[in-house]
Amino acid sequence: MNNEWITTQTSFKYMLSDLMLFERKLVLKVQFFKGISENNSPSVISNPGVSLTKQEHGYLMRSAPLPLIQPVYRSDKNYIYYIPDQFNRYYIDLQQSFEEYTAKFSSKTRSTIKRKIKKFSTQCDGKMRWKSYRSVDEFNEFYRHARQVSSKSYQEKLLCSGLPDTEQFQKSMLNLAQNDQARGYLLFVGEKPVAYMYCPITDNILLYQHLGYDPEYIKSSVGTILHWFAFEEIFNEGKFTYFDFTEGQSEHKRLYSTGSLACGNVYIFPKSVRSWFLARSHYTMNISSKTLGNLFDRIGLKAKLKKFIRFNGSRLQGNM
Repeated sequence: MNNEWITTQTSFKYMLSDLMLFERKLVLKVQFFKGISENNSPSVISNPGVSLTKQEHGYLMRSAPLPLIQPVYRSDKNYIYYIPDQFNRYYIDLQQSFEEYTAKFSSKTRSTIKRKIKKFSTQCDGKMRWKSYRSVDEFNEFYRHARQVSSKSYQEKLLCSGLPDTEQFQKSMLNLAQNDQARGYLLFVGEKPVAYMYCPITDNILLYQHLGYDPEYIKSSVGTILHWFAFEEIFNEGKFTYFDFTEGQSEHKRLYSTGSLACGNVYIFPKSVRSWFLARSHYTMNISSKTLGNLFDRIGLKAKLKKFIRFNGSRLQGNM
């Protein structure tokens, strides 16, 4: 854990499945968990011991390692502790060969991935190709192509987690590349980019920061194909200790990972009516979303509804 608190504006999102209904902008002191290591120790969830300015609404311990499942909401005399997200932070141990890594998959999984690669290549008349990026000059090209994909992706349109379209982000990315602290990966059909992955590097750990794909190619599993190519190169490069999938849980993270760490996003607010309403309204929205999700799952509609929201949700938001 990086013990430094950094003041930053944070989006406090109210979500219904993958659809963001609205968000609150909060100025928080944020403490970032740097990444997976062999010596991760659980965080202590208590008084931060750092004073707030008048402009700051509270604290956020981002992706903090947890000793066990924590209550979502609790309070003491001075603070409200709200942990809306508790998740397994998945990672890949890169201290092995690619052949040793792929041996963890069943023969059926390996053959399925290879079949998807072959099928997509055939559909593209052999024009499928992929490329990795390291240098500053290469990243100028990567950013241009990746933004082209990101602007179409549901990650950007619905989740507001696309590759940032800002000069500040681009400058930061190029600074990392100049110091060999970033990797980029792109999948193409001819000259058309269809999927991208961007990974900054911290302490020899690759961080899974941004991923996106063109929804036109969803049935072709272009994200899965790019992952496979990128992981093979990452293992063969032999420079990194872990690939850290960071926050969020999904089937592909579980599939590709070799381990996980229990983590959570811990919000700590000074006790007040305003803070109570902020946390409780957000908690109520999350419970409602999960209840509806469980109901739709039981009647066999969850997967279909999720797919509809991901690829039609931007139009829904535009009409709100």
